[in-house]
Amino acid sequence: MACNSCRKKRENVNNAKTAKGYDIMGGYGNLSERQIRARLENFKRSFCTTCESRYACDYKMYLECKIRLR
Repeated sequence: MACNSCRKKRENVNNAKTAKGYDIMGGYGNLSERQIRARLENFKRSFCTTCESRYACDYKMYLECKIRLR
């Protein structure tokens, strides 16, 4: 989408397009349990479509997968 002032198209730099660049915590340290679960569900919907343990995944398993992706 073009910005209003210059009418040039720009890419949104805040989009995390890969699982490696995605962070559930988003730079925040004090998220509630409910917020973490909701963000984890969004992550799984986007990046874990072929994973066998997708529905059993919790925050601990997410951290282990993040380490493997590095």
